[in-house]
Amino acid sequence: MLRIAAATLRRRLTGFLGAFVALALGTTMVGMMTLTLAATFGTPHPGPQRFTHAHAVVAPQGFEGRPMKAPAVLPPEVVARVTAAGNATADRSFPVRLTPAPDTAPTPTPGAAAATTGHPWSSAAFAGYRLTAGHPPQAPDEIAVGGGDRSLIGRRAEAATPDGTARYRVVGITDARWFENAVFFSDAEAQRLSPGVNALVTDADTAQLPALLGDRAVLLGGDALTRLDPDPTGGAQALADAQAMAGSTTGLALCVSVFVVIATFAFATEQRRRELALLRLVGAAPRQVRRMVLGEALLIGLAAAAAGCALAPLCTVPLRSWMLDHHVAPSWFTVPLNPLPLLVTFAVGVAAALAGSAATLVRVSLIRPIEVLREDAVERRTMTPVRRLLGAAMLAGAVVTGAVIAGTQPYLAASARKYEAVPVLYVGAVAMLAPVLLRPVTRLLTGPLRRSAKAGPMLVRANVLTSRRRTAATVAPVVVAVGLVATLLTTQGSGDAAALARQRQEVRAADVVVPEGPGVDARTLERLAAVPGVRVTPVTAMNVRIGTAAGDQIDSLSTNAVPASALGATLTPPLRSGSLASLPGDFLVIDEHAAESDGLAVGDRVVALLPTGARVPVVVAAVVARGLNGDDTYLSSALTGATPPSLVYLDSAAGPGRALDERQSAEVNRALAGSGAHLVPYGAYLEAQRAHAAEQTDNAAVVILGIALAYALIAVANTLVMAVAGRRREFALLGLAGALRGQIVGVAAAETAVAVVVGTALAAVATVLAAVTQHASLGRLVAGATTVVPWARIAGAVALCALVAVGTAVVATVRATRWRAVEAVGARE
Repeated sequence: MLRIAAATLRRRLTGFLGAFVALALGTTMVGMMTLTLAATFGTPHPGPQRFTHAHAVVAPQGFEGRPMKAPAVLPPEVVARVTAAGNATADRSFPVRLTPAPDTAPTPTPGAAAATTGHPWSSAAFAGYRLTAGHPPQAPDEIAVGGGDRSLIGRRAEAATPDGTARYRVVGITDARWFENAVFFSDAEAQRLSPGVNALVTDADTAQLPALLGDRAVLLGGDALTRLDPDPTGGAQALADAQAMAGSTTGLALCVSVFVVIATFAFATEQRRRELALLRLVGAAPRQVRRMVLGEALLIGLAAAAAGCALAPLCTVPLRSWMLDHHVAPSWFTVPLNPLPLLVTFAVGVAAALAGSAATLVRVSLIRPIEVLREDAVERRTMTPVRRLLGAAMLAGAVVTGAVIAGTQPYLAASARKYEAVPVLYVGAVAMLAPVLLRPVTRLLTGPLRRSAKAGPMLVRANVLTSRRRTAATVAPVVVAVGLVATLLTTQGSGDAAALARQRQEVRAADVVVPEGPGVDARTLERLAAVPGVRVTPVTAMNVRIGTAAGDQIDSLSTNAVPASALGATLTPPLRSGSLASLPGDFLVIDEHAAESDGLAVGDRVVALLPTGARVPVVVAAVVARGLNGDDTYLSSALTGATPPSLVYLDSAAGPGRALDERQSAEVNRALAGSGAHLVPYGAYLEAQRAHAAEQTDNAAVVILGIALAYALIAVANTLVMAVAGRRREFALLGLAGALRGQIVGVAAAETAVAVVVGTALAAVATVLAAVTQHASLGRLVAGATTVVPWARIAGAVALCALVAVGTAVVATVRATRWRAVEAVGARE
């Protein structure tokens, strides 16, 4: 039967072209994403980076003998001992924000308004930095900029450092490094800005150093120096966003291609029903017909998968450029030609072809020889048992997954990426079950056409209802296209709205002071505290490790250092146990996730290892609800020393959340003058944060949804071309009955428009189901959680589907009716 399958393909190339195109494009899409996903794994930059040319480095010691990076500092006595034992070079790493000075030309310096890291010039050589222009910084007001342009030499820039804002002159330019944006100061100026030594490079005898260090520091050399790199994973951490985007898109691309391929193969098989019945009439057994159909699918799959694998590497070029332009991946990211992902893609393409064909085998087995003599005007059966079972399984999977998340981990519903499976399963279920849902939905939507006295509307309604397989083949890609856009963007918008509402409920502040530099400096904070009638709540975001008194690490937490008086007043996280009133000076408030995973409870005492390297004993004073954007933990700011706050909440002393009056706002602005920090209403600050988060998620959504939408639209056009090609005799009969060519084209366009409307209605069903399921989870996290529906984007997707579908139908029908009606009626099938 494989020989017959090959002969059939040669004779019916046009009929099988649609299935080939659908599968080839699906394989291209999957191959492009698997190549990109594979490129995000591994270690792009192996070996030490920051201290690649260092023999040995002494670093501060954390829990269990682990080294700590900046801002942790070495004890002064350790620095003195190592320096006395041999040549030692102190490295200091501190945050800097570099901007053009107000009186200079508007051309920005490299990294303008972007975070950079300051170092003393003496440590530059250990990372391999080399001057490309100018000279090293020597005077206190001189700097060298990493990765800058030669034209910057001689220009002035303002650098916001932990010590405040000062003006410097660019005297040197170095080459760039992938892991940081560096600014180099003279050694004396770096010591003034950051007195503590973060690491000490030495050439002393490494056998003698452990005795000098004791348990106050750790000695590193060789590959262990990677533990002090800004990205100790060698670039893998920098690719986390790209990896998440590529992973989500790969899974979605695979699902979309399976939906479309199954629908396309089902329609292609249905168009050959009389041909297969003829084979049965001449003696072919059902088993032989099934083998022939699978053989055809295998041959198509091999050819289409090979074509897709050839096109996939070419498509990664514009994808990589888009990822770099929108900061989804770092500038050094590349997508190499990797044979393993292409082999996997090839296997997936062939498997998809066989799966799409296998879904029709039951229907093929039921074809009787007598059907060669019958040409039904009304299709009696529109769906195979396999497709029905697959659709029911997806629907059950979506409901069960949503229920489990709502009952056990409702916070997952606030993240579109983590909750993606639920809306995708709903869309897939509706797409698979479209033939079952088609008839009632079509009858409802085309009801007005029934009352029309004109032949055209009546013919449109009759064709849509009687040719359900053809309509279902057009509807399925529309459901996928519109459904994915609607469900995923609604999930994303609703999750973002829930996180924003939770933040509004937890923080009762009127205004917020946002620093331009690494933080609000101590002098500015003192001036703010001196403003009468204003409550000042400094918040310092930091990463804290907690452990036992014996030095065993328990966990690493992202926490906010705040005054004890702020909790329960300005900051009101939902309380689960303990109390936020009368907190001790050494309090630690953790969320329920940390409490459960670390086995901690109210009253437990642990040791907190601060980013500076200081160890302070703390007591768990309360447990609050799990955060929607990571850890929701708080630490007493009395323990963190002079670390500058990340931001400062302000409200009137009359009560939390009370707005400042004009006099107070004016005095606050005077206190901020010259600091680089600015006053923002808290609502505006939240909106800016939401917009920034939305921009990042939208960047990923453009790739995830854009690729799937483009493929679905191509599938719509492809299906319509296949359908119209099989309707030439039907159009010819309409012509013989007196219909003009324009009327025939109009009927075909109207049928397609109805199919788009039906597909949109079914996509709306999937969207409602996904939104209701997500709301069941979000309602447990935030009181009054709202569902956000992106109407404009959904309308755009519908309009795009309508434009592509109707345009394709018109063009294909015009081509199909270019012959005379008499010739078309007698044409060979």
